[in-house]
Amino acid sequence: MSGAGLAAGVHSGLTYGLAEVRGTHDWRNSAVAGAITGAAVALTSEHASHEQVVQCAITGAALSTAANVLSGIL
Repeated sequence: MSGAGLAAGVHSGLTYGLAEVRGTHDWRNSAVAGAITGAAVALTSEHASHEQVVQCAITGAALSTAANVLSGIL
């Protein structure tokens, strides 16, 4: 499985799990799933620094939230 496929699977699993636990599917689930997935992807890097992990977590959360919000609009 490719790295992108693994990240997509982790993200989907987290989004589904959070929706089940919280009882709702909203942008918050996407933000948390994106942040965890982004951090996990950064940690697979050979030389992952604290700053890189935080940046990837923030980027993952932002992209995931934007996709969730835009899917409701378009």
